[in-house]
Amino acid sequence: MLKIIFPFLFFLLAIPALAQTQLTGKITALSGETLPGASVVIKNNEGKFVAYGISQENGSYTLTVKKGGDYTLEVNFLGFQKITQKITLTDGKNLTQNFTLKESEEQLKELVIEAEQPVRLHGDTLVYDAKALSTGHEVVVEDLLKNIPGVTVQKDGKIFYGETEVEKVMVDGDDLFNRGYSLLTKNMPSKPLDKVEVLQNYSNNKLLKGIEDSKGVALNLTIDEKYKNLWFGDASLGYGNDERYNVGGNLMNFSKLYKNFLTVNLNNAGYDRVGDINGMIYNSNDMESTGGAGNATSIMSGSLGGPRLDESRFRFNNAEMATLSTVIPLSQKVKLTLKGFLGFDELRGWNNSYSVVDIPGTFFENTQSNSAKNKLKKGYVSAYFNYDISKTKMLQWSSSLNKGTTDYRNDLVFNGAATREDLDTRNTYFDQKLTYTQKWNERNVVLLKARFMTDKLPQQYGMNDYLLGDLFQYDNITDTGNSIRSKKQYAGLQADFKLKQKNNDLIEFTVGYDDNRDDLSTRFSLFTDTGAIQPDGFQSHSKYNVGDLYANSGYKWELGKLSIGANASIHQLFNRFEGTEGSTKKQNPFFVNPVVNASFRFNPQNILSANYSYRVSNSSLLQVNDAYVLTSSRSFSKGLGYFNQLESSSAGISYATKHYLNRYSFNWGLNYSKQNDAIRSRTQLDQNSSLSEAFVMKGGDRFAANFNSHIVVKKLKGSVQAGVTASKSVYYNIVNESGLRKINSYMQNYTLGWRSDFKAAFDFNIGTAWDYSQTKTEMTFKNSTKVSFLDLMYKSGKNFNMKLTTEHYNFGGLDRFNDYFFSDFESSYSFKDQKYIITLNARNLFNTDTFTTYSISDTGYSTYSYRLLPRYVMLSLKFRF
Repeated sequence: MLKIIFPFLFFLLAIPALAQTQLTGKITALSGETLPGASVVIKNNEGKFVAYGISQENGSYTLTVKKGGDYTLEVNFLGFQKITQKITLTDGKNLTQNFTLKESEEQLKELVIEAEQPVRLHGDTLVYDAKALSTGHEVVVEDLLKNIPGVTVQKDGKIFYGETEVEKVMVDGDDLFNRGYSLLTKNMPSKPLDKVEVLQNYSNNKLLKGIEDSKGVALNLTIDEKYKNLWFGDASLGYGNDERYNVGGNLMNFSKLYKNFLTVNLNNAGYDRVGDINGMIYNSNDMESTGGAGNATSIMSGSLGGPRLDESRFRFNNAEMATLSTVIPLSQKVKLTLKGFLGFDELRGWNNSYSVVDIPGTFFENTQSNSAKNKLKKGYVSAYFNYDISKTKMLQWSSSLNKGTTDYRNDLVFNGAATREDLDTRNTYFDQKLTYTQKWNERNVVLLKARFMTDKLPQQYGMNDYLLGDLFQYDNITDTGNSIRSKKQYAGLQADFKLKQKNNDLIEFTVGYDDNRDDLSTRFSLFTDTGAIQPDGFQSHSKYNVGDLYANSGYKWELGKLSIGANASIHQLFNRFEGTEGSTKKQNPFFVNPVVNASFRFNPQNILSANYSYRVSNSSLLQVNDAYVLTSSRSFSKGLGYFNQLESSSAGISYATKHYLNRYSFNWGLNYSKQNDAIRSRTQLDQNSSLSEAFVMKGGDRFAANFNSHIVVKKLKGSVQAGVTASKSVYYNIVNESGLRKINSYMQNYTLGWRSDFKAAFDFNIGTAWDYSQTKTEMTFKNSTKVSFLDLMYKSGKNFNMKLTTEHYNFGGLDRFNDYFFSDFESSYSFKDQKYIITLNARNLFNTDTFTTYSISDTGYSTYSYRLLPRYVMLSLKFRF
């Protein structure tokens, strides 16, 4: 495919370049200061736009005209007098023209060029016109965000700007869902948007803006004035063959004072209207707080899993969800945000697997069939309180509660033996956070933080047969079971000081204390005709308490274009472990984690960065645990049984360059990490069971390289994205009687895509990705995956839209290749000023019923076959109000 695309792109680029004329120059003020962001326009004698551009960071501009002649040149910049000048251009002959602007007593009106996708830079904020971003095929906000150059939206709803994950998506400056923004972007219609703002160097705490060295990114959606101060929304109803349905609605009100967003959806057509909201529930990003809380230790999982496909292709669901977020200003200084989520789902999945273990001295094959049902219930409520005491003081408080249940049932057939397994999981998560911020001298700030959190995660597992072979020598075993009680309690206090110097050097100092308490109790049972047996060594009753008294100090030097930072984190730990046999172990280690980084700014858009870090990390509960714990139907794992601190180091270098309006960006990076100490596994692997025990050894490293880019190509009327990622890892383990094994793991990924923006009836999006992996031990296992897609979009006026999506998957392994093709079609027609919309949606046109993937590991390979949703056609009616 690459052999076809690259000559085609070259051909398109070459044709218009034969007789072009370029006009270049620089725009400055009388003071000599360069003026980035000035508008430069060339008009013909009829007053129509011929070429347009915006000056860059150094004030330079470049315009291209297809043919010579007499033209009018206009230069505009807010706060300066407009320059209008007659010019004559000659075919094939370039011209240089510099301009010096005088300040204006009256502020000039902003010039908007309709022929170009309007984008402006205001400080660290890129402002996109939502209507210019739209191609006419967008339904919800997520669709529109995909049109922003450099923005990537993952399948779970997470949004990335370049290499940085977006922290939050706000509406007119208010955060409705923090890290759970997929609830907003997957459901809110895109039509009411006026602007989309990309906030670079974003600070969660507004009093830290300009002081902290933040690399965060957030998005802000501004609402069109005609949609403000009124209730609006939509309701939709869709029904298709096989009794597929999709029912939903949104109700919104975005006023200057209050904001409300309510969304409801019920569907069994495979749609995910929620996305990944764990970031909202477990790591709320609406305020600065103490970190390191984590969650209760999860032992077993009832996840159905799935192939590398759009989840809607294998998501047999019966989902019901509702979410509400409201922002209430209690006074001019006090604001309250309330969020609530309630969701139910019944997921079903069918898959078959064939796995081979092939290492010296051990060879066996297993087959397994799963027919599973997973009932999910989740409820979440939170309150966020913000009190602006003054312009320099702020108090924040948040409280959240999450309760959920997961009931997993699986009809399992292992090597011909049929059984049933059940896993019931209950969780209760309660989190309280309080932060006080005070700023003085415009450059110095202190933050006082407190947090208390509890997380309870009980689980009950059972299987009505015995599949563990000769692992346990008991007669007449009929059932197995595992009862788990896992909980965590966290309390933390922290004080942060940030002192910005007059020369922009930054001094940071942090001191705090974390108290983590983890409890884990498991009771593994074998049931016989005469009663229950709890085998020795397979029962865990442990408590793990870690107190962390820490201090962190850092200094950042600004030496012109060179910036150097040094940071040291000091930890005094108080470890206490109560093991299964009742013994108590204590340890009080002290260590320092240093970090050094540097960056050189050739200019604000070209930055070379380097970093080095040395890290000592404490053992987790499962790494310390001293008994075997059942982690799946046939697998057990055991920790070290003692404390251990793991040492590692890493170094990296990266370079990034981009257009100040993000019309292009290129970045590459190299990273090397070394594990001075690592926890590895010693595994007894049999056909019916797996026992894995941890041990500590020195050795293991990883090297990674990446390159990512995007560029808006005017001649191609669209944007091109390309990326390369490669890594090599070396690690060790022991399997059966193998002795210490060295494993070399290689991974490569290549991506290439082209999204058009013709501003016409037809548009398309084409791309391809290739993954290659290899694991080399005593034997070598290889795997490759190729994915290509083509989206064709057509619109006629404002009322009619069509979209055809095609995908091709190719898997290579076992000296054979599997090819799969998918196609979906969607067409919509709107009438009565787009108040009513009729949509016809056809999924899986080729009616592909199964999808088989191939995977490798250091012990062998596996194939997995998944059942897919059959072809269906759905007719929907949407009403906007």
